[in-house]
Order: sequence, then structure tokens, then C-alpha cells
Amino acid sequence: MIDVLIVGGTGVPYGESITDTFSRTLDHSRFAPRMVPYPADYGLHVSYAESSAAGKAALLSAISDSANRVVIAGYSQGAAIAGDVAAEIGRGLHPDLEVLACALIADPLRPAGQCITQDPGGYGIAGQRPVDGLPTFWAAAPGDPITALPAGNPLRTVADLTQYFCISSPEAALRWGQSLVDAVLHQRVQRWWAPKNWSAWSGALAYARGYLTDGRHTDDYVRQGHAALLATIINREVA
Repeated sequence: MIDVLIVGGTGVPYGESITDTFSRTLDHSRFAPRMVPYPADYGLHVSYAESSAAGKAALLSAISDSANRVVIAGYSQGAAIAGDVAAEIGRGLHPDLEVLACALIADPLRPAGQCITQDPGGYGIAGQRPVDGLPTFWAAAPGDPITALPAGNPLRTVADLTQYFCISSPEAALRWGQSLVDAVLHQRVQRWWAPKNWSAWSGALAYARGYLTDGRHTDDYVRQGHAALLATIINREVA
């Protein structure tokens, strides 16, 4: 049996329709899927950065504690976490952990061109994080600004400047303000405004609508079959 450790998206640490569809489509005679709980927050109680750090620690612990071989997976914020862990394992940073593959849905750090279906264009809203040395499969729905955002889209600023956004206390708000200053001073922002990207600026509203109302980041992964296809590929590729 192979354990499939799944990290959920923001607000859904115990799963929802997307991760449920992925889990149900796995071959349960060989794979045992389960969620890895973590805050899955984006500023309500803890910041995105703090939530992601807790998720990474939880996933590493779950891999270490597993008695079986492991596949790791994630959706949205959870995909960023699982992908980061996969990249570290691929670089040999966790030699004591055995992971067979990684499956990512709506990864905010998806590299351009990496997709199990036709390339939807763009790349992750937070940038690009390649995964080398570990089989990794990305599901990306067309029009999803979290994982398939054009290089020159101004929405990239949201990812760059809200890592530490939190409204849980005045102290948390102050930390966020300081993080904005640090990001600018240390040039940790994506240059979406570069002249070579000017032609892509007009799509910001369409991509925002795709996230907020059109289901590009949510419903499309079920109704267009992306989540199920990703599980089918894991069934086929992981022995």
C-alpha cells in the first residue's frame, strides 16, 4: 500500500470537492489517501506565510511517520506546500524521507509549460518553482489566475505583498506592514510591469473574475476533469 498525503487549499484543510474527486479516483487497492491538517489560513487567524510554514512542518512529519511508501499531493495553498517539499526532497535535503511522486492541483508556483493537459499558458501567481529529481505532475485549469497567470498580469502583486497579511491583532497588522517594506527594499517582487509584459496588462479583470465568480480556480477542476485525470496519471505512473 502507498500512502497519498494530501494538503488542502485555503479554508479547506480537511478537503472539499476537488481533493475528494482526486482521492476517489485513486486506485484504492494500491493507494490510501488522507488529508494532512494544517491552518490553511490567509490572514484571518494567521498569515499565509505562517500557515504555509505550519503546513510544511505537518507534511514532513506525516511523511516521516508513514509506515508505507508515500505520494504527496496538494491543492492551491496546499499545492504550494507539497511542491516546495517535493523540490527539497528532489534536491536531497531530506534523505531520510521516501517519496515516490508529487501531484499538484492549482499550484501557485507552477512552472510555465508544466501541465498534464494542454498548457493553459502563464505560470503560478507567486512565481515559478521547478521540481527536479522527483516525478511531479501539475493540473492547471485555463483561466485560473492562481496557477496560469500571464507574466505581465498585475494580480501578481497580490501574491507578492500579502504573504504576511493578517488581521488577527494590531501586532499582526504591524508585521504585515513591515513585510511590505522589506519586500520592496529587498526587491522580492515580481517585475510584472516590465515593458515586455505590457501587452498582457488588460487581462487583470478577466482573471480576477475567473477566481472570484467563474470557478476557474474551483469548479473547473471537477467539471472539466482535471482532478480525476491527475489521479488517473498517479494510478498509471506510480508503481
